[in-house]
Amino acid sequence: MIVDKIENWKIYFKAPVFAQIFKDLESYTTQTSNGVYKNHENYYFKVMTYDTKLDSKIIESHKKEVDIHILLTGNEHIKVYDASAVEVTEGYDAESDCQFYKRTGNPECEIDLKPGYMAVLFPDDIHHPQYAVRNNVETLKKIVIKVDEKLFA
Repeated sequence: MIVDKIENWKIYFKAPVFAQIFKDLESYTTQTSNGVYKNHENYYFKVMTYDTKLDSKIIESHKKEVDIHILLTGNEHIKVYDASAVEVTEGYDAESDCQFYKRTGNPECEIDLKPGYMAVLFPDDIHHPQYAVRNNVETLKKIVIKVDEKLFA
């Protein structure tokens, strides 16, 4: 997992394709419609708007994609679990590249994400997004860049 300012992306991502990914990111704004934008072979952008929650139900991980979470507006609390602190509720679905869990223990770490920052979640990072920061429920606009994990090899 990586949490840092978006402007520091070059520290972590060395492959040339990442220059294009972060250039493409600049075209997404608060005016961009929610949806999935699959204009590229090894990555795509998922734009969404939702209200944060006091108790989020989504705990997930991926096998083939690395998530880069970026907020355009709002704030979000994300919990990250070790595999020993969760139990699988829905087995891995290759089509959606997703596996779902329920918590059985405490998170390994927690992130408060805000605009200007990114949270990079790798396949081993079982993540639990959509929480309100300091119990302040708000509507956020978010982009998740879904990057094929082979670009990290």
